Amino acid sequence: MASWIEHSRKPYEAQHRLIGLSDMEILELVGSFRLCGFWRFNIDSGHIFGTAEYCQIFGIDHVDGPLDLVRLSAAIHPDDLTGMMETFERASASRLTFHNLYRVKNGPTTFKFVRSVGKFRAGDKGEGDVIGMTYELFPQASTTIGFIPEDELNRLI
Repeated sequence: MASWIEHSRKPYEAQHRLIGLSDMEILELVGSFRLCGFWRFNIDSGHIFGTAEYCQIFGIDHVDGPLDLVRLSAAIHPDDLTGMMETFERASASRLTFHNLYRVKNGPTTFKFVRSVGKFRAGDKGEGDVIGMTYELFPQASTTIGFIPEDELNRLI
């Protein structure tokens, strides 16, 4: 299920500034569009830190320090977990940007689709973090925009 797309050569262009939008306004707009959480995985310690919204997506309690990796991993569909771990390894080793589509529990036997977009961020001493954002993909009633209705989606999972 997990997919990998390398965006390491895609130059960053702050086009939103050309039309008079600030970085803060972009974050507000992204956050109001859908449930979106931000996270940071420290490569050296193996700890992951996330916002309250990130924890909400995974159905785990938010804490100020490192998140519980066992509970976080348990929320990811077992068929997708290995691919997720491979993505973090590749992003860390190759220092690339990536995206993953995967399933997260939203009930005892049902899952929702989420997307994570992340990148490697180097530290001062060569170590680094993988940082990113995760958001829910909402099933839509209309298939004209490429989404599967929720009842059909749940039958596929």
